[in-house]
Amino acid sequence: MALIKRAGFWARFTASIVDIFMIVIPLTFVIHQTIGFEEKPLIAWLTLAAAYGAIVLWFWTRKGYTPGKKYMRLIVLGEKTNKTIYFPQACLRFICECVSFLSVIGVLLPAFRKDKKTLHDLLSASYVARL
Repeated sequence: MALIKRAGFWARFTASIVDIFMIVIPLTFVIHQTIGFEEKPLIAWLTLAAAYGAIVLWFWTRKGYTPGKKYMRLIVLGEKTNKTIYFPQACLRFICECVSFLSVIGVLLPAFRKDKKTLHDLLSASYVARL
Protein backbone atom coordinates (compact mmCIF):
# COMPACT_ATOMS: atom_id res chain seq x y z
CA MET A 1 0.00 0.00 0.00
CA ALA A 2 1.40 3.38 -1.00
CA LEU A 3 1.95 5.99 1.68
CA ILE A 4 -0.64 8.76 1.46
CA LYS A 5 0.90 12.20 1.83
CA ARG A 6 -1.35 14.60 3.71
CA ALA A 7 -1.78 18.17 2.51
CA GLY A 8 -0.36 20.86 4.76
CA PHE A 9 -1.58 24.30 5.72
CA TRP A 10 -0.05 26.30 2.84
CA ALA A 11 -1.27 23.97 0.08
CA ARG A 12 -4.78 24.08 1.53
CA PHE A 13 -4.60 27.85 1.99
CA THR A 14 -3.56 28.34 -1.64
CA ALA A 15 -6.40 26.06 -2.79
CA SER A 16 -8.85 28.19 -0.79
CA ILE A 17 -7.60 31.37 -2.45
CA VAL A 18 -8.06 29.80 -5.89
CA ASP A 19 -11.60 28.73 -4.91
CA ILE A 20 -12.40 32.28 -3.84
CA PHE A 21 -11.44 33.56 -7.28
CA MET A 22 -13.08 30.74 -9.21
CA ILE A 23 -16.27 30.19 -7.19
CA VAL A 24 -16.98 32.88 -4.59
CA ILE A 25 -16.28 36.02 -6.63
CA PRO A 26 -18.36 34.96 -9.66
CA LEU A 27 -21.21 33.88 -7.34
CA THR A 28 -21.01 37.19 -5.50
CA PHE A 29 -21.26 39.08 -8.79
CA VAL A 30 -24.32 37.08 -9.93
CA ILE A 31 -26.07 37.43 -6.56
CA HIS A 32 -25.29 41.15 -6.44
CA GLN A 33 -26.81 41.59 -9.90
CA THR A 34 -29.91 39.50 -9.16
CA ILE A 35 -30.70 40.06 -5.47
CA GLY A 36 -28.49 42.96 -4.42
CA PHE A 37 -26.48 43.06 -1.23
CA GLU A 38 -27.70 46.59 -0.43
CA GLU A 39 -31.42 45.92 -0.92
CA LYS A 40 -31.67 42.50 0.74
CA PRO A 41 -28.38 41.81 2.52
CA LEU A 42 -29.52 38.83 4.62
CA ILE A 43 -31.11 37.05 1.67
CA ALA A 44 -28.09 37.79 -0.52
CA TRP A 45 -25.59 36.45 2.03
CA LEU A 46 -27.67 33.35 2.73
CA THR A 47 -28.03 32.73 -1.02
CA LEU A 48 -24.27 33.10 -1.46
CA ALA A 49 -23.58 30.63 1.37
CA ALA A 50 -26.15 28.12 0.06
CA ALA A 51 -24.92 28.35 -3.55
CA TYR A 52 -21.28 28.03 -2.50
CA GLY A 53 -22.17 25.08 -0.28
CA ALA A 54 -24.05 23.33 -3.08
CA ILE A 55 -21.13 23.79 -5.49
CA VAL A 56 -18.54 22.58 -2.99
CA LEU A 57 -20.65 19.57 -2.01
CA TRP A 58 -21.03 18.64 -5.66
CA PHE A 59 -17.28 18.86 -6.25
CA TRP A 60 -16.37 16.91 -3.09
CA THR A 61 -18.80 14.07 -3.79
CA ARG A 62 -18.33 13.83 -7.57
CA LYS A 63 -14.65 14.63 -8.03
CA GLY A 64 -13.12 14.71 -4.56
CA TYR A 65 -11.75 18.21 -5.06
CA THR A 66 -12.77 21.79 -5.76
CA PRO A 67 -11.07 23.74 -8.56
CA GLY A 68 -8.54 25.10 -6.06
CA LYS A 69 -7.75 21.67 -4.70
CA LYS A 70 -7.37 20.32 -8.23
CA TYR A 71 -4.97 23.16 -9.05
CA MET A 72 -2.92 22.28 -5.97
CA ARG A 73 -3.23 18.53 -6.72
CA LEU A 74 -5.19 17.79 -3.52
CA ILE A 75 -8.18 15.54 -2.89
CA VAL A 76 -10.68 15.16 -0.02
CA LEU A 77 -10.97 11.55 1.14
CA GLY A 78 -12.83 9.66 3.83
CA GLU A 79 -10.65 8.55 6.75
CA LYS A 80 -12.00 4.99 6.86
CA THR A 81 -12.46 4.34 3.14
CA ASN A 82 -9.63 6.38 1.57
CA LYS A 83 -12.18 7.18 -1.16
CA THR A 84 -14.18 10.24 -2.15
CA ILE A 85 -16.57 11.24 0.62
CA TYR A 86 -20.31 10.62 0.34
CA PHE A 87 -23.00 13.30 0.47
CA PRO A 88 -23.89 13.06 4.21
CA GLN A 89 -20.21 13.16 5.15
CA ALA A 90 -19.67 16.09 2.75
CA CYS A 91 -22.57 17.98 4.36
CA LEU A 92 -21.11 17.41 7.82
CA ARG A 93 -17.68 18.49 6.58
CA PHE A 94 -19.07 21.69 5.05
CA ILE A 95 -20.96 22.65 8.21
CA CYS A 96 -17.88 21.93 10.32
CA GLU A 97 -15.73 23.90 7.86
CA CYS A 98 -17.96 26.95 8.32
CA VAL A 99 -17.54 26.65 12.10
CA SER A 100 -13.76 26.14 11.65
CA PHE A 101 -13.46 29.33 9.63
CA LEU A 102 -15.44 31.28 12.21
CA SER A 103 -13.20 30.03 15.01
CA VAL A 104 -10.03 30.55 12.89
CA ILE A 105 -8.07 28.13 15.09
CA GLY A 106 -9.80 25.19 13.39
CA VAL A 107 -8.22 25.97 10.02
CA LEU A 108 -4.79 26.62 11.53
CA LEU A 109 -4.55 23.13 13.04
CA PRO A 110 -2.69 21.55 10.06
CA ALA A 111 0.26 23.82 10.82
CA PHE A 112 0.58 22.21 14.27
CA ARG A 113 -0.58 18.60 13.84
CA LYS A 114 1.48 15.72 12.47
CA ASP A 115 -1.54 14.32 10.61
CA LYS A 116 -2.18 17.81 9.11
CA LYS A 117 -5.90 17.71 9.89
CA THR A 118 -8.18 20.69 10.42
CA LEU A 119 -11.03 20.77 12.90
CA HIS A 120 -13.52 19.97 10.12
CA ASP A 121 -11.38 17.01 9.02
CA LEU A 122 -11.42 15.65 12.58
CA LEU A 123 -15.16 16.15 13.06
CA SER A 124 -16.14 14.69 9.66
CA ALA A 125 -13.64 11.79 9.57
CA SER A 126 -12.01 13.06 6.39
CA TYR A 127 -8.61 14.34 5.30
CA VAL A 128 -6.97 16.13 2.41
CA ALA A 129 -4.25 14.22 0.56
CA ARG A 130 -1.80 15.13 -2.17
CA LEU A 131 -2.40 13.49 -5.54
